[in-house]
Amino acid sequence: MQQISRPSSHRRPDFPEAFFETHPRCLEMAEAMRDLFAVSGGVKIEDLGRAGFTSAEILEFRDDAATLAALASTKQLTVRPDLLEDMIDKARHAAPNRLPLPADAEPTRGLVQAWGEYCAARGALLLDPWSGQRERCMAVLSSYLESLPIFPAIRTSVLKAVEAAIPEVTQ
Repeated sequence: MQQISRPSSHRRPDFPEAFFETHPRCLEMAEAMRDLFAVSGGVKIEDLGRAGFTSAEILEFRDDAATLAALASTKQLTVRPDLLEDMIDKARHAAPNRLPLPADAEPTRGLVQAWGEYCAARGALLLDPWSGQRERCMAVLSSYLESLPIFPAIRTSVLKAVEAAIPEVTQ
């Protein structure tokens, strides 16, 4: 059997599969670990033995295989920026943890605070509907939208859609 030389652990980078050639049995063990974890939520040495790996293979490959399994099981998800329909939907529902963020907008402290103020104004309007609350709600939303990097036409569209969605107040 061919020996695979491995670098010492103090020189090993974060992605071990890119640093040394991975033994085929190590790759098989990584795939088995992924399957076992998906089925039972964990991997035991006995499970690897029942999967056909010898004790020597388990001792030799388990750490590298676990690393490979973890790397293969995770993926980076990117959140797409909010489109006009998304912004209108989020503004209509006014959930504090779902602020509308179009392209090139980062959730800064100021934006999060401004969105929280809008959500509070929207909640106040639902609890105590009167014309002053409605105007305040729309003014706070307008202020939030002005701080976003969007075109004025988009801002106007969101405001009109939200204004049509919130209840009319008669005194």
